[in-house]
Amino acid sequence: MSDSLRDQLLQAGFNAPKTDTARKKKPRKPRHTKTDPDKRSTQQDADSAIAARKAVKAQIKALIESVAIKEHAGDSVYRFTVQKRIRELHIKEDIRLQLIAGSLVITRLNGTTQLVPAETADQIRALNPNWAIFDTAGSHSVAQSHQADDGADDYADFQVPDDLVW
Repeated sequence: MSDSLRDQLLQAGFNAPKTDTARKKKPRKPRHTKTDPDKRSTQQDADSAIAARKAVKAQIKALIESVAIKEHAGDSVYRFTVQKRIRELHIKEDIRLQLIAGSLVITRLNGTTQLVPAETADQIRALNPNWAIFDTAGSHSVAQSHQADDGADDYADFQVPDDLVW
């Protein structure tokens, strides 16, 4: 009656655990398969496209950093939209007037807002037409030309200013 627990388990049908060394498999080495030349050329094309985009971004970054206005903080508030969100920029009054006139534009670089001359914006658009540039003069001229096409000049005497200060 004094069988050990091990003996009792063996009698009940439990098998003794086997060593795991017999079960372990050796790690497989990767098989050397022939790569398709088309896949290699596609990968090289993708790598070169990524490198080209990085080079263009580096050029744009250098261009923006060289001409960006650093000291623009002030009391006037200038509002603009970024992806359907209204953003506020606290700037000096003379810079706000330059933004309204269109001699300065707003652009974004690595999540920060930068103010650059309009000529620089043209150079940026030449490098990357999809770069985020907020040109107040350009957007209002589009709206005004659309209004002229409608033939609804009933409100021509009542111009709405784009630089409202509340």
